[in-house]
Amino acid sequence: MDKSVKQQVGELLRKRDYDPLLDLCERDRRFWQEVRFRLFDMDENLRWTAIEMAAKLMRHWWSLGYEEKVRIYIRTLFWSMSDESGGIGWSAPQTIAEIIVNIPEIIDPYGSMMIAYSIEESSLMKGGLWGIGRLGRQIYDSVDFLKDKVLAVFQSDSIEVLGIAAWAMGETGFKPAIPFLEKLMVHTEPATIYIDGNFYEKTIKQWAEGAITKIK
Repeated sequence: MDKSVKQQVGELLRKRDYDPLLDLCERDRRFWQEVRFRLFDMDENLRWTAIEMAAKLMRHWWSLGYEEKVRIYIRTLFWSMSDESGGIGWSAPQTIAEIIVNIPEIIDPYGSMMIAYSIEESSLMKGGLWGIGRLGRQIYDSVDFLKDKVLAVFQSDSIEVLGIAAWAMGETGFKPAIPFLEKLMVHTEPATIYIDGNFYEKTIKQWAEGAITKIK
């Protein structure tokens, strides 16, 4: 008996075997629907690989000339972060950022929009900060334009937010963040961040120290 769509997608995502999954998504829309569903998976490993898979599919479509199809999906992600959607756009900021990494020419306008939509929403803030870090120095101008809102995240009581914020500022090379990073030196709590296919755990102090080193 053939494996179910859900089972096949889950197995391929766990193995990070993107090429055959890309082919399945192209041949049968049920596979793409399942990948989109996995963007909300409670299993972080599956959720992050689904984010990467969605971005790879968008790059594939873009390369085939289906640019409007890609933009429609990105607009769907932004809509999921709006009040009108009636839900929470879990993984939307991260997915948008990953798509931009795969299709750099769309950073304008979607990079700054990703920050604006997520940075002040508690449920989306971590995703928006991760998106900033993932995009790194190419998103610098947008971070600078939204500087007050971005730096306001350092007022958060969430250790996870502070850790991702520190890492993101380092990846972006955002010098105005240094005074805020220096204040994090008293925090020895651990924070875990997904970077390039792996989860890394460091203390807030270590994330801040690494960020300051990169900025300077």
